[in-house]
Amino acid sequence: MMSSVQRPGVDKWESVGPYASARTVECLVKPDGGSVILASGPSTPGGFWSEDSGATWQPVKPPTPYPVGTVLVGNHADPKRWWLTTTSLPGVHESGVFRSDDRGATWERLDVELMHGDSIQTIAAHRRGKVLVGVGAQGGTYVSRDGGDSWQNEDLSENLAVIKVAFLGDDLVFQTQQDQLLYIVRNAAGKPQPPKPLTLLKDGQLLSSWEAAGQTIAVVVLGTDGDGGLVVSRDAGVTWAAPRKELSGGTVLVSTSQAGDQILHQSSAATWLDSGDGFRKVEQPGETARSFCPLPEGGWLIADRVHGLYSTADWKLFNLVGVPAASVTALAVAEGTVLAGTETGLFRSSVPVAGPEWETPGGLSLDGNHIVDLDVSTENPSLVWRTRRVDQKSTIERSLDAGKSWKKGLVRPDAVYAVHIHPLDPNRVIHSFGYLKNDKEVLGVRTTDDAGVSWFEHDHGRFYIDLVADPANPDGVWMASYTNGLYYSADFGKSWESKTAEEANAVLVTTGGSGGSRVLIGGETIRYSDDRGDTFQTARMDHRDPLRVVAFAQHDGVLFAATAGIWYPGNPAVITAGQGVLRSRDNGNTWHDASGDLPGLDVRALAVDPGQPCLYAGLHGGSVHRLAL
Repeated sequence: MMSSVQRPGVDKWESVGPYASARTVECLVKPDGGSVILASGPSTPGGFWSEDSGATWQPVKPPTPYPVGTVLVGNHADPKRWWLTTTSLPGVHESGVFRSDDRGATWERLDVELMHGDSIQTIAAHRRGKVLVGVGAQGGTYVSRDGGDSWQNEDLSENLAVIKVAFLGDDLVFQTQQDQLLYIVRNAAGKPQPPKPLTLLKDGQLLSSWEAAGQTIAVVVLGTDGDGGLVVSRDAGVTWAAPRKELSGGTVLVSTSQAGDQILHQSSAATWLDSGDGFRKVEQPGETARSFCPLPEGGWLIADRVHGLYSTADWKLFNLVGVPAASVTALAVAEGTVLAGTETGLFRSSVPVAGPEWETPGGLSLDGNHIVDLDVSTENPSLVWRTRRVDQKSTIERSLDAGKSWKKGLVRPDAVYAVHIHPLDPNRVIHSFGYLKNDKEVLGVRTTDDAGVSWFEHDHGRFYIDLVADPANPDGVWMASYTNGLYYSADFGKSWESKTAEEANAVLVTTGGSGGSRVLIGGETIRYSDDRGDTFQTARMDHRDPLRVVAFAQHDGVLFAATAGIWYPGNPAVITAGQGVLRSRDNGNTWHDASGDLPGLDVRALAVDPGQPCLYAGLHGGSVHRLAL
């Protein structure tokens, strides 16, 4: 689980999982023989750290609240010192390199003078912690030889554009953008020599995957006449073993520790591990391992891009130990369960959630399994509908057992967005869509009156990202259309009328509170209407501009709003920092911060469990957190 330091007088959120989506893992050995583990997720700015072999995790908060890409590396000579790179967001955040000497509690921006328009993409740290090499988006290298105190734009590659680097002892290996070849800079940690190509490819061969650590570099080579395979050097590229043809294709990972260098090769056929005594076939917890490291106390950690971080003592049995890095896009509470839709699939847990290992009905997938929206019937809490993007297509699906199993419904080669079940009739469902027909966009809603047996398509000329039934009209639907504003249909989607052109990412019809029923919309602020959308007033909010409200929830007269970190390219671009969860106790007139000790402020979804009662918040790259109500 993820622990946090509780501060008195603040809302106390609890991480409840699920564990998912680990991208990197690094083990830093402490002087006392213990270890500090650094891990990151593919969508998590910052990352996570642990001092108890992954039993608990602390968040690494990045030095910016904006949705930027980050790379986290540690100092093997001093495990308390870490470095973090951030990509740029024009107008709000400049790319840079940051250093922390207190395990991420504070960050110091280092003085790196980037070329105009450049952005740091990755960084490599020498194991002695003095030499750092950052790679820019333009392929240049930025070098520090004093732990980050000073930086130079050193042309280690002699005008070759670099896309990936790794230290190989005191040498530096890099791959180029132009010819996709490997080069080595001897003594890069001291007085660098001119780069030289690593001559391991024959005519007609291609480099497929490579990693380097310690004194070992391993390369997957693709050949034309069966002459490819895994090629390994254990003396920093001076000599190379003959290709292992049985280890062809796939990907290779290399890790180093006090016990020596280790190689992991994985393909669809098998997984092989060489711990220094030759390759042996092993099991693997998933098919998308991205990083691994041996632990000084014994065993290994494996970062799987989809499933999370695993530990193993024998490469036969695996335990899921981290990290809470799922990118949650939808949340719902069904009969005795909470459902979390993510970019890789659906997670499900009984309530109250007891731990970070959730069920995954239907499995998870790296590509093409994005749960876009979830909705639960108020008449039948075991009935759930969802919209899902899978394999370049979209599906609208139904579950009759609170998300345990799903019946595939409409399958279309288009995009799907929101879905909503009519609160009075569970057979009536509406969902929004968009597709191209004869180079023309068709955007609107589809409706069914018979639980999905037949669907009726209504072209509105715009997409909707939130749909809410009108409790005052059995056929009424409120439809939020982002910058197009808020629309209303009095005949369940057949026709529409514009209510306001103000931004509407989310819509809520309140059901209690002293102010009675009212309509709220969330966008760059929160607005409310007491005359069924004819006029709107702007709510009072104690927040920092700008923001984007993307979801609402309510319980016992108290309203909640989720704010997300958003980057929409355009002219002008829309860029906001997530500001966590907001709360209103006066039916939406005023809003105050309810984020408390929530470790991340980029919140994409909310759901209330009235039985506990509690509020669930789904974070981008931070899984699900729970607040007792």
